[in-house]
Amino acid sequence: CVECGKSFAQSAALASHRRSHGGEKPFACLDCGKSFGLGANLLRHRRTHAGGNPRSCRDCGKEVGS
Repeated sequence: CVECGKSFAQSAALASHRRSHGGEKPFACLDCGKSFGLGANLLRHRRTHAGGNPRSCRDCGKEVGS
C-alpha cells in the first residue's frame, strides 16, 4: 500500500485495504441503505434484517451455500 506500506499477497486484498484509507464503501444494504467497505461486513449486517441466513434469494427465499 502506497499510503501505509502494508503489503498483500493478493491484489484483491490490497484493493480492499485501500478502500479503508479513502473511506470508500461500495457495498450498500438494499434494506436500509447503510454502506460497508467489505462485502463480508454487509453480509453480517444483513442478518439484522433477515433474522437468519443473509444469503437467501429475495424473490423465492431459497438459501444459497455459505
